[in-house]
Amino acid sequence: MQPNVSILALLGSEQLLMQLQDALDSQQYNFQQTSTEEAFIRALEDAQSSVDCLLIDEALALPSLFATLRRESVLLPIVVLSGDEGHEAYHSAEVNLPQAEIATVGDRVNAAIKQFLQLSPQETNFSLDSPPIDSEPSSPEVLLEQQQRLASKLKERLGYLGVYYKRNSSNFYSNLNEIEQQQLIGELTTKYQGILLAYFSETTELNLLIDEFINLSFFTDISVTQIVEIHMKLIDDYSKQLKLEGRNEAILINYRLTLLDIVSHLCEMYRRSIPREPLG
Repeated sequence: MQPNVSILALLGSEQLLMQLQDALDSQQYNFQQTSTEEAFIRALEDAQSSVDCLLIDEALALPSLFATLRRESVLLPIVVLSGDEGHEAYHSAEVNLPQAEIATVGDRVNAAIKQFLQLSPQETNFSLDSPPIDSEPSSPEVLLEQQQRLASKLKERLGYLGVYYKRNSSNFYSNLNEIEQQQLIGELTTKYQGILLAYFSETTELNLLIDEFINLSFFTDISVTQIVEIHMKLIDDYSKQLKLEGRNEAILINYRLTLLDIVSHLCEMYRRSIPREPLG
């Protein structure tokens, strides 16, 4: 089985290495360790196209290391191991990992990748000429090229897991204002109505309609309960219309299959996408 996420680490002690190996699931992470700045740079040069995340012991994170990364236009997700809350040294999407919380390293790596994919050029302190950390950010191309490379690789290697990292919490239903929430539910209702109308027909568009609804639900963090509410409201409206027309509403029972189908699709997307908890 091919490992999911490739980590290149720069660590200052064997004890730290053992703790990290215990905390990481070997079936989910490919972990390569170095102990000097020179060895780290060599390993990165040899395998940069396959490295997904950097993990660096703050004790060895010399300014020259980050200067080299900036000079070589190396932008990658990073987790910095430190004894406290740490400070920004590489880019503004870096994730700090206090040594007392090493057991959560898997979660921190996942968070680092997710934050990196949402990083904007304005949030980087990066330049081809290796300027100080407080310099003007570089052109967007350096960051966008790295993000696209990483996103494409994750999508190819992890399937839905690569998609999960692209979710932006600012688009979640719970973080929208009331008007935006109403608009989102309205859009979902329209899409779901299209699914109901096409569900027992011979149309080839049904799978596309379902995919569109599931994707919108997934990226906006819509709950199964909300989907059930949308389904029940539409079925109730259809029931009232059929009664007005003097028609039998028993046919609507069959549309329970639609709800089960949609919910199973959404649950499967979450099952395949959400990163597993690390062992340890």
